[in-house]
Amino acid sequence: MVIMKRKLNDLEYLNFSIGQPYNLVVALRIKGNISHEEMRNALRKAQEMHPLLNVRIESDENRSYWFTSEEVEEIPIETFEFTSEAKTNEFFLRNLETPFDYEKKHLPLFRTVLLTSAEQTDLILCAQHTITDGLSMAFLIRDLVDFLNKPDTKVIPIESPSRAEDIFPSKIRRKIPSNALLTKVMLFLMRIYYFLKFGKKKKDVIYATDYKADDLRLISWNLTEDETEQFLQLCKRKRISVHSAVCTLFLADIPIINNPVNLRERLAYPIGEAFGLYAGGTVVRKEYKHKKDFWLNAKKYQRKLIMSLRDKKVFKVHKIIHTGVSIDILNEVAPLFIEIAGNREAFAVTNLGSLDRIGIKLDTKKFSIESFYGAISYAIGAITVLVYTMRGKISFHLHYLESRHDETRMKKMAENAEKRVKDLLN
Repeated sequence: MVIMKRKLNDLEYLNFSIGQPYNLVVALRIKGNISHEEMRNALRKAQEMHPLLNVRIESDENRSYWFTSEEVEEIPIETFEFTSEAKTNEFFLRNLETPFDYEKKHLPLFRTVLLTSAEQTDLILCAQHTITDGLSMAFLIRDLVDFLNKPDTKVIPIESPSRAEDIFPSKIRRKIPSNALLTKVMLFLMRIYYFLKFGKKKKDVIYATDYKADDLRLISWNLTEDETEQFLQLCKRKRISVHSAVCTLFLADIPIINNPVNLRERLAYPIGEAFGLYAGGTVVRKEYKHKKDFWLNAKKYQRKLIMSLRDKKVFKVHKIIHTGVSIDILNEVAPLFIEIAGNREAFAVTNLGSLDRIGIKLDTKKFSIESFYGAISYAIGAITVLVYTMRGKISFHLHYLESRHDETRMKKMAENAEKRVKDLLN
């Protein structure tokens, strides 16, 4: 295998600056018993297909950060007997809160846990967020299930950007500061704005090192097949995107929503379905007008979202960040930026859309996915909602940190969103 070595690109460098733990973890329930060797074979093929599954991060004497595959070995697999859903969730949470060890050169930025029984297998996939996004994990799940069902499949590697400067189109690259000093000045002004706006001292800001063990909580619910079809048809009839409608379900509780954005079609390099970090985000602020119809609120949200999806907005943060600014400085200001954008309560809705349509094998004779959920270990304490459609049913998974958010309020938020859907359908 060819040794890969390149500097982190702009997207990766900014994500890396958040600090650790900053992991994207998915828990899959798969019908059938997957052996350790079957999983090992599937992961080997995945590493052959996706170069970023073979890398670790190292720094040089100039404090520049690089991906390298030198000395990196196979993805580690922990194998246990399945005992209960509670035990699976314990492993899920443990992976969310466990940082990757950059000092161990043989370890990639990806790890797995296999919990097996005669009838089913629970599979936990954990990646450092610097090498992946939600859509990449969905593509990887599809590939792994294919390799499990067809172990003799010939692998065709998917290339990823080989140079850091490849990632942004020239119109964006031209607007990035030409040197680190300009970025430092803008970040200094942002610090002043933050402390003037919120009147908070530096010690009150949440950093990656403040992440607490066993802190993540999950609230899940879903629509039936009939309810999902009704909801989709309503959106179509009202000319509202499913994502805009889903976001509007939560607007009455949190009027500022971060919308992850798929950047694959906006980058200089033809990314296709490569595994990597190719996502950005845009924030929409919209007060829910209770005296107006839900769909009028959704239409106004959608208008704001469309405006926010312009490159000018989506790449806004990247246009002020020069990668010559140290990770330490970015690590200090990243939480400030996020708290300013979300008015000190970061909230994101990640909609993966229909997993049925991207080719994930849900029903096969050998191994098929019965259910899954995922989360990101946000050290900054964001509330996140993961939404996707699988087997014709829309599923919602709301994640929050117990130390940062009131449990009663989070449950009420979930109940309100679920009730709004039912009201719309009735």
